[in-house]
Amino acid sequence: MMFKSIKSSISRMCLSLIMVFSVSGIALAEHHGAHATNGKNDVMTLMLKYDAKFVATFNRGDAKEISDLYTEDAIQSGSGMVKPLSGRAAIKADLDKFLEESKAGYTLSTEVLTVHDLGNGYITANGHWEMHDKEGTRIRGGLWSNVFRVVDGDMLMFRESTNLN
Repeated sequence: MMFKSIKSSISRMCLSLIMVFSVSGIALAEHHGAHATNGKNDVMTLMLKYDAKFVATFNRGDAKEISDLYTEDAIQSGSGMVKPLSGRAAIKADLDKFLEESKAGYTLSTEVLTVHDLGNGYITANGHWEMHDKEGTRIRGGLWSNVFRVVDGDMLMFRESTNLN
């Protein structure tokens, strides 16, 4: 009798998990699947296009333009940050502060090392970055590893993670 009860409980739990994963998968596919890429070359092309746009926008120094390259629900985390920033508005506010403090004419350069299509409109990539002063001297740099969401054929930063080295 006890064996039947345990077996029944396990069956209900498995059925519940199957339903949760099925509904979650459908929700993800309906929300992001229409924006998926068509292969490895497409992902690299999207990434290089995004990277060039991000660097050019950052080097122009417009916090609003930069923050528009993030999803509304983006999270930014990096070495030296007390806590991650959540949301495009918080990221923009932090960028406003950074750009005001760094009127020294810093420029950003980056290199993409790897790109992977995770499916359902998500892409992950990593690389390294450097910040230079007006004379071209490296003042800081590090590695980045980010997750992007493809929306209407364009990439937006979804999760940003950087470190200093």
